[in-house]
Amino acid sequence: MVAVAHAQSSAPPDAIERNSRGVALVKQGKAAEAVEEFRAAVQIFPKYATAQGNLAHAYQQAGRLDDAMTAYQKLLDLEPTNATARNNLATLYSRSGRHEEAIREFEALIEREPGNESARRNLENAKRNKGILNERDEQSGRALKAAEARPNDPRAAYEVARVYAQQGENDKALTWLVKALDLGYDQTDYVKVDPTLTGLRKDPRFIKILEERLGNPPRASR
Repeated sequence: MVAVAHAQSSAPPDAIERNSRGVALVKQGKAAEAVEEFRAAVQIFPKYATAQGNLAHAYQQAGRLDDAMTAYQKLLDLEPTNATARNNLATLYSRSGRHEEAIREFEALIEREPGNESARRNLENAKRNKGILNERDEQSGRALKAAEARPNDPRAAYEVARVYAQQGENDKALTWLVKALDLGYDQTDYVKVDPTLTGLRKDPRFIKILEERLGNPPRASR
């Protein structure tokens, strides 16, 4: 169904039947129900690579990415040379922010298939994303270190809020914004227009925080 399983041992009829039911359910858009059929098939016959690949695909369709990655790993235990399964696993790692693991899998795939240009492009993307993530971690780390060094400085706390807001980490940004205001951050007019907080101002909690602490809600950001 998903072209991830190659040659396999002969599965018993009941396992084949459960796999076929799962295939039909996926075609009907019922991935969650299909998962149960594929799981039953591989429980009946653990070496059933086709069902294992279909299970990984169904998990992915159902939005259960951690389970999908585990299923692809099991498929690769059965079929270490399965390029499609390895590519799918690496892609899910990358989507989940697990860039080190994605890089490892793409490199293993390229080692087996040096001419696989798609895998090479995906590897470069994974490395780029890893670099971006590292840069973000370093940026937030510097801001946190400064705030720890000056625990009573509202501007240091506000800078942490700005860094997290820029990264889209609204929960952390709001926590540090509250801390900055509670410490006495007095540039409240700037808080309402700070371009770094543009995305954060769309969060209803931002308005509530300013209402509670300043008594006047900011205008909605456009």
